[in-house]
Amino acid sequence: MIFLRHPLPIILLALTFFIQPIEVHASEHLSPEKTIVVNIKGQISKNVLEKVRRSVLQVTWDPIPAGLIVLLDSPGGDGEAAIRIGHLLRASNAHIFVTGECASACIFVLAGGVVRVAPAYSVGIHRGRITMSDADAKIIKEVDPSESPAAQVKLLQYEAQASRFLAEMGMSPELFTLMQSHQFKGVYRLSSAELAKFGLTGFAKAYWEGRAALFTNIKDAYQMDELELKKRTMRVASRCSGFDRQAIEFVRCYKETLRDPFLN
Repeated sequence: MIFLRHPLPIILLALTFFIQPIEVHASEHLSPEKTIVVNIKGQISKNVLEKVRRSVLQVTWDPIPAGLIVLLDSPGGDGEAAIRIGHLLRASNAHIFVTGECASACIFVLAGGVVRVAPAYSVGIHRGRITMSDADAKIIKEVDPSESPAAQVKLLQYEAQASRFLAEMGMSPELFTLMQSHQFKGVYRLSSAELAKFGLTGFAKAYWEGRAALFTNIKDAYQMDELELKKRTMRVASRCSGFDRQAIEFVRCYKETLRDPFLN
């Protein structure tokens, strides 16, 4: 969503959405298998971007279950910041799980994962919108882009950036098309089939090939073929979501879910 700040002696544009508290926590634990857990809860902003940037610098390697785990429960936020977060997370081999909802700009964070898991209807999309807000980010009204040339240019630039990013992350072109088609208030929520079809749940190909080989060749309780690894990984978001505020417990739950083939 695009916001126009008000009053407007000069039009200021920022991609933001909703006004809620932010929780971004990074935790280190389970030495020597250090896993960084980042919990993004609430509105995505440039402050969140900087916190994520500092967190990913702590990632040193990629043990089982992951070197970097990101837990998402966000209604959206600053689209440009979300895209930059997505780039950082892809470069850091992030395993991303939606533990609440992931709507609007949040999908750019989710798309950055090399492992992406989200329950059915937890992800919501829509086309970028323009609103007018005050200094406290309180929405005053929505703005028709055709009434503001500067806003229209900014919206088009953002949409081009968003489309390129989703393509770079390996998402289906149909995802952006569907986003553009939903211009109503609220969000269009994606089914499990749609999440998989568009790539918002799934695995980055190059990373996943190496990861699958690791689990195929390992000589312990984690040994399994690629298909079984996919099945168990896709259970993590729903099975472990109760531990999203307890980083150590989430990591333990992730490990347990990978080890035990009989867990529902």
